[in-house]
Amino acid sequence: MMNKRAKVTKAQIIEAALSVAAEKGAGRVTLDEVAKVSGFSKGGLLYHFPSKEALISAMVQQLVDNTEAGRQQLLAQGENALTAMVKAHALLSEHLQGNTAMALLAAAAEQPGLLNPVQQACQLLLQDINAESGDNPEAVLLMLACDALWFQDMLSISPFTSKQKEQLQHYLLCRAKELMP
Repeated sequence: MMNKRAKVTKAQIIEAALSVAAEKGAGRVTLDEVAKVSGFSKGGLLYHFPSKEALISAMVQQLVDNTEAGRQQLLAQGENALTAMVKAHALLSEHLQGNTAMALLAAAAEQPGLLNPVQQACQLLLQDINAESGDNPEAVLLMLACDALWFQDMLSISPFTSKQKEQLQHYLLCRAKELMP
């Protein structure tokens, strides 16, 4: 079991890595750069994350965990699975800054296995949505539309203005509430 201090240290290192990715881009997420930004020695960083892949994996897992925690909180507040997903995606988009998502994708392109936690989270989400909707294909289409908007934002290829995205998010939320009251 990891002690509280080690958890805090790991969290600080992950936040520093996310900061490097957001501010400087995918190519700058190196152990040296993260050590510099975090204030830890490279040896200290290596103690917690023995490789760049281990650090990237922890970054991906933290983003998955944060998104799932937000979704679970929304479910606890009475939202349906689809509405909770739409809102959690919107929160994730706000949380991911600059080049963070691109850094994670770049690392995952080199080692696709780093995205296994994302794939598992997507499978669980699909199961929840199908269970609540009775396998309604429209619920799955809404999930895919939400994902598409998020990926377009993440890749900086969205053709939509902020107002259009807001309108689309609103439509997705309204439709999710109608479809799965």
